[in-house]
Amino acid sequence: MRDLPTNLVSGNLKLLGYSTPLGSAFEMDIFDTKDNKYIKSSKPLVDPELDPSLTHHMSLHVPDGNVWLAKDVFMTLLQEEISEVQTQFEKITDVPVEQLFSLKNTQDFTGNLHFIQKSFEGEFEFSITFNVDGTSDQFNKENLDESITSALNKFDEKFSRNFQLKAPFNSDKFIKFGKEMLSQLMGGIGYFYGDQQVDRNAVVDDVDFTTSQLEGKSEGPYELFTAVPSRPFFPRGFYWDEGFHLLPILEYDVDLVLEIVKSWFSLIDDDGWIAREQILGDEARSKVPKEFTVQNPNIANPPTLMLVFTELLDIAKKRHLLNSQSMQIDDQIVIGDDGFTSSELGDAHLLHPELLIDYAKEVYPMLKKHYEWFRTTQRGEMDEFDRNAYSAKEAYRWKGRSVTHCLPSGLDDYPRCEPDVSELNVDLISWIGVMTKSMKQIAFLLEEHEDSQEYSSILYNITRNIDDLHWSEKYKSYCDVSVDDDDETEFVCHIGYVTLMPFIHGLIPLDSSHLLDILKTIRDPKQLWTPYGIRSLSKADSKFHTEEDYWRGHIWININYLILESLFRYGSEDAVDPEVRALAAKTYKELRVNIVNNIYNNYVKTGFVWEQYNEGTGVGQRTRHFAGWTSLVVLIMKMPETVS
Repeated sequence: MRDLPTNLVSGNLKLLGYSTPLGSAFEMDIFDTKDNKYIKSSKPLVDPELDPSLTHHMSLHVPDGNVWLAKDVFMTLLQEEISEVQTQFEKITDVPVEQLFSLKNTQDFTGNLHFIQKSFEGEFEFSITFNVDGTSDQFNKENLDESITSALNKFDEKFSRNFQLKAPFNSDKFIKFGKEMLSQLMGGIGYFYGDQQVDRNAVVDDVDFTTSQLEGKSEGPYELFTAVPSRPFFPRGFYWDEGFHLLPILEYDVDLVLEIVKSWFSLIDDDGWIAREQILGDEARSKVPKEFTVQNPNIANPPTLMLVFTELLDIAKKRHLLNSQSMQIDDQIVIGDDGFTSSELGDAHLLHPELLIDYAKEVYPMLKKHYEWFRTTQRGEMDEFDRNAYSAKEAYRWKGRSVTHCLPSGLDDYPRCEPDVSELNVDLISWIGVMTKSMKQIAFLLEEHEDSQEYSSILYNITRNIDDLHWSEKYKSYCDVSVDDDDETEFVCHIGYVTLMPFIHGLIPLDSSHLLDILKTIRDPKQLWTPYGIRSLSKADSKFHTEEDYWRGHIWININYLILESLFRYGSEDAVDPEVRALAAKTYKELRVNIVNNIYNNYVKTGFVWEQYNEGTGVGQRTRHFAGWTSLVVLIMKMPETVS
């Protein structure tokens, strides 16, 4: 950036500069937007530059890689100023605090780091505008209020059109809540750039499953466009969170979601791996405990981005039916018989299906590589333990777990069997089923018929193996699998989110007798049912609320959302047994109301949505400001009130 002169006029400030990436000059204006009351010093000024009634501007040069340390730099400079003033007085208390903490500019308004200080009494309001030279619709003091009002009106109109909330959540208070949730989620979208630490030599799953100390080497730099779980607490990209983040945004802006997905898949390496946490650069690493900063290319994470493709293609099918009854005007506006009108940026890939096909062609090779990486690196042992199943290939184990945690699964401390190479994980085979369904749909869209048939065959094998390998008659549940001391197969069953995964992802055949058993487990208050949502772990489990107690009983909204979707799906299918359909429909209606009411009530009481909710009281807990997957509540309110 090249710095140009800076002007200070009547308390307002204008910063001028040139951005090489933008290829143009820009300007930033900082100005009061109401009659603010500036602080008047209580004593004569010890230095004219310390007048608190003025707008102060401190600038300096720092290495480009250290700009993010602005807070530390500011505190150091302020301390230096205080020390300088202190030498002139016998007592520091002789200097009024409003002068003592005023900034002085020592760099003649030049530099790459700028601090602006305004000191007010009472309520205040000021605005910051950024304009690039040569663009139309420049923001300024005269049109800012009008521009903000216009933007809010457009948001309200688009939200009302795309998020038609269903009873009993179609009242004004829930509509306002839904807008706030979507806004907070989209406000967490950011651009990240920097190197990441990777250990490509570490051996995971050693004899004792104790390998956790990774020695990272810098790779990159990389860039990522992503939403985040929580701006204050988790300001970085998480692979398994991101698919959930994008589902609500997909309903609002398809094009934006596709840009984010493409950014993620641009990170796929030559082997097909994506790091599960994107900790890019020193600033990102400063927010992460050291033991978690290094990534290993043998370790996976639930591939939730594939949920986005499935949902997108479903939306495209619905919009295609609409467009077949509509007329197109100037390639911009589509007006259907029902009055639908769309001209906003964000729907281009739906209004012009060829764009969606071109996009799919672009990402398909990367997706194939990523898919094969999953199936190859996470494959479990079959022959060594003489396991009988329909397919000898479709069996999987999360690589890189420890004795106490399975971080790759995303359900960090959820109880598992004693770690062993014999382990097979029912949640992982279910997630690979999700990937396979999405790959099949994309291949079909692209008329890759051989690929589509292959994915169909793999999906069938996965579905059969889920029953053959993971169903336990004893527990009436799908379970993880290990072996006993005699190398005989044994089920390790901790009822909860892991055991529900085949149901959650619709991988249980419609005519399966297992559906009724699973629904009864979900509805059982002694196991998973609460007035606030479905517990992560059964209340009857010996590990319930033990040790770290992160995924050991409390309620998580991302999995509850998937449970609701599955309840609606099975409750809607004519091929499903009537008793199962009725129970699924009843459970769906009650669970939807329980989840939304609890999140809303906590939000009204605290002002926050939370990382998880207490299964006994419904109280929000752990990380607040968790506008990541908890924002799925807006989609839950959009779901039908009942299963028809």
